[in-house]
Amino acid sequence: MTSIPPEGHSAVPAPIQRTLPDNFVPERSGVTVWWSNIKREGEWILPRIFRLFTCMGNVELNLTHARMSAGISEIDIRCILANVEITVPPDVRVLCEGEGFMGNFETQRIGEIPPVPINAPTVKITGNAYLGSVTVKVIGRFDPGWKEKLKAWAALNS
Repeated sequence: MTSIPPEGHSAVPAPIQRTLPDNFVPERSGVTVWWSNIKREGEWILPRIFRLFTCMGNVELNLTHARMSAGISEIDIRCILANVEITVPPDVRVLCEGEGFMGNFETQRIGEIPPVPINAPTVKITGNAYLGSVTVKVIGRFDPGWKEKLKAWAALNS
């Protein structure tokens, strides 16, 4: 039976169990994308080594609900005239060591990112972007904006 949160309170999702035992995590896997689009999101298992090749395509990897092994998982990218976007939750450490040739290979931190725990899983992102774009977005917590604060203040004073 599900319970409905009291009015004015939001339901806080339960934290997911991010790490899995090593015997549940595949050693390697990957995708090849030619002139098309691939999107991985929701609950999926990131292997120890994930190889990604895209030529004139688009790849979106969302690690927000992904499960992985403790320690280091590697995403190795070859991006040619293409776009790769990786979304990472704030409880995963990111090491971005890729290079761009007439393209970009960058990490963006969006929102408030708390310090990563010492025992957090690590995703090491390596590879090359040739005339393409690889963007790693670490999405943190967003505080309410001034409009939401004003509405809350007005509701309290009415």
